[in-house]
Amino acid sequence: MRFAFCPRDGARLEARLIDGRMRPACPRCGFADFMHVQIGANTVVERDGAVLLVRLSYGPREGYWALPGGLVEADETLEQAARRETSEETGFEVALDGLLATWMRPGFELLVVIYRAHILRGELRVPAAEATEGRWFPRHALPPTPDLAWPSHVHGLDAWRAYEPTP
Repeated sequence: MRFAFCPRDGARLEARLIDGRMRPACPRCGFADFMHVQIGANTVVERDGAVLLVRLSYGPREGYWALPGGLVEADETLEQAARRETSEETGFEVALDGLLATWMRPGFELLVVIYRAHILRGELRVPAAEATEGRWFPRHALPPTPDLAWPSHVHGLDAWRAYEPTP
């Protein structure tokens, strides 16, 4: 979302060349509207060589398979968001095992971080507001790409399939 008015003093923003790009800027205080990116945090929850996916029950990708995750809130870290979203969507409390992948496409104002994770405790409970089901998929039997909700999830699952832990 781009600002039309300065969030500091309310003046109408004007296009100005800043750092080699035309950007909306305040003629009074100098505020400049740089690209604002939302951040998503997802997990690849692993168990016995399989990954947990949820079938979405809302929005434009309803019925598609997705990694547990969602948007990062302003008062939490990426890691906290990944754990919170995974718990909300699956019922599992997880520990993160490291960053697996990141995804961003120019012009699409979303950066997605994807962590490997394992279950600490809990039982699979998928709230109807989030998803219709949760299912474990082994590497060789993941849903086909057209059945996955987002390009970032395709990217994350490709990274997971390619990952070979050190013995």
